[in-house]
Amino acid sequence: MRTLLTASMLISAIGFSACVADNTPRDPDLYVHVREPDPPAPPKLPNPEPAPATAPAPNSQAFAHVVDLGQGVSMLIGQGGNLGLLTGNDGIFLIDDQYATNAAANLAKIEEVAKGKPKYLINTHWHGDHAGGNAEFATAGATVFASENARKRLTGEVPSTNRQGGVTPASPKPAWPVVTFVSGVDFHLNGQTIRAIPAPRPAHTDGDVMIYFVEADILHMGDTYMKDRYPFVDTGSGGTQLGFIEALAKAIEITGSSTKIIPGHGELATEADLQAALDMHRGARAAVEALVKRGKSLEETIAAKPLAQWNARFGGAGSFITDDAYATVIYNELKK
Repeated sequence: MRTLLTASMLISAIGFSACVADNTPRDPDLYVHVREPDPPAPPKLPNPEPAPATAPAPNSQAFAHVVDLGQGVSMLIGQGGNLGLLTGNDGIFLIDDQYATNAAANLAKIEEVAKGKPKYLINTHWHGDHAGGNAEFATAGATVFASENARKRLTGEVPSTNRQGGVTPASPKPAWPVVTFVSGVDFHLNGQTIRAIPAPRPAHTDGDVMIYFVEADILHMGDTYMKDRYPFVDTGSGGTQLGFIEALAKAIEITGSSTKIIPGHGELATEADLQAALDMHRGARAAVEALVKRGKSLEETIAAKPLAQWNARFGGAGSFITDDAYATVIYNELKK
C-alpha cells in the first residue's frame, strides 16, 4: 500500500531535515554577527601612598657626633648621655655607654672610630642612659669600673625608686661593675692620668663620679652638670640639690679657663658655663629658702615663680626639668 504525501507534508519534512543537519556553507555577508559585550572594566583606584619608612626603635641608634678634644680624647654625642673616649696603644678607655638598646650600635661605631673595642669602661653613675650598655661592652671584653654606690644600685642591693614611684629592677649580672671604689681611682693610660673623682655628696645620685684627664685638661661631669638645663635631682637614687652645688664648686676647683667640659647632656662647655650653673643653683636655693622661711606652702612657693630669672637660660627646650619641678625638689629638701 502506498502512502501519498501531500505537498504540505513534504515541505514540512524537508524543513525538519534541514534543521537537524544543515551543513550548507553560508555567505558571511548575509548574516549579522552578534558580539557578546565586554565585561565592565574594574574601577580605577587611586595609586596607594608609599608605605612610610619604619621609624627606628627608640634609643637604638649609635652616637652621631664625634668632637675631637685633642690628645686622643673625644666627646661622643648621641642618644643618652655624652660619652668620653680615649684611644692609644695602651687600650681604649670609655666613659659611659648610653642605653642597652643602642649598645651594639655604639660598640660597632666605636670599633670603626677607634679601630678597636674598649678595654676599660667607667660609669659616671648607674642610670640606664649612661650605664645601660654595660653588659654588651663587658661581653665584648671591657672591664667595668664604677663607684661602690653605683654598683649597689645596678645590682639592686640598694633599691632605687623611679619617678613613677616604682622600684627599678636590677640590671643583668653581666652589667655589674667588677671594680669599684669609694674615694676615687687613677688610671695611667695612653700618656694620660685619668682621675675618677667622686662627688663630695650625693647630687644627681648617691654614686656620681667626675672623670678628669689631667694632661689633656678635660673634665667629664656626668650628670652632675647638664649644660644650660635645670638638673634632674634623682631623690629616688639618693640625689640632693645641695649636692649639685658642692659638685660644681669642686669641679671649678679642678678646672681653669681653658678646660674643656663634657657635660652629662648638652654641648661642650667651659668653666664659665660651670660658674653660671653654680650661680643658678645657689640662687635658686636661696630664693626658695626665703619663701620657706616666710611659711609659704609648696603651692604658694611654686606660684611665686622663684626661679623665673633663670628660665631664659636653663628652662629652654632642651630641659625636661621645669623651674616648677626644680623648685619643688628644693622646697622638699629644705623642709626635711
